Amino acid sequence: MGVFIVIDGLDGCGKGEQIKRLHNFLFEQNRRNIILTTREPTYGTYGLQVRKILKGDKDPYEKAEHMLELYTKDREEHLENVILPFLKEEKGEIRKFVLCDRYYYSTYAFQQAQGIPFEKISSLQKSFLKPNVAFILDVTPEIALSRIGNSRDGVEKFEKLEFMKKIRANFLELKSKLNDNIVIIDASKSKEDVFNEIVGHLSKQGFI
Repeated sequence: MGVFIVIDGLDGCGKGEQIKRLHNFLFEQNRRNIILTTREPTYGTYGLQVRKILKGDKDPYEKAEHMLELYTKDREEHLENVILPFLKEEKGEIRKFVLCDRYYYSTYAFQQAQGIPFEKISSLQKSFLKPNVAFILDVTPEIALSRIGNSRDGVEKFEKLEFMKKIRANFLELKSKLNDNIVIIDASKSKEDVFNEIVGHLSKQGFI
């Protein structure tokens, strides 16, 4: 079984940048490493429905139950068709890594902010594969929105200041609520400092 690494957090926290850096680092560390970089929501049947809602809807509180269902089905499909087959395929001494941009941590954070109880979300997520380690990149909503404004035009359904404050609080509570290996990192620092901290934790925990 390979190493399953998740990087999660608010939109604008820098997830994509850190996953790109980590992918390149793992490849340069040993060019025999096999690295799968993936993301949620996917571009599968359910993930595309999620993406359509995110772009088209304005009220962050609408369609909470429907979104929980879509995210869960998308994750189930993602695991069954992509992540688990990759991790289980035998490759001898070659090391395999899955780097995933968002996972069920986002579902807990976002759908709780939409008003769905933690216990209901947990009942649908608890059977899914736990990552070896999950990094939550923490920034204030103000910083996140500033970064989003600098990187693209317009905001999506959940990218509203007050709503993002709820999402951030939910992310920060997950370390005490879930029996997962969660590392919270201050992502307001420079990209280099954030990356060095991620690599430091991976090295300390024996994953690289």
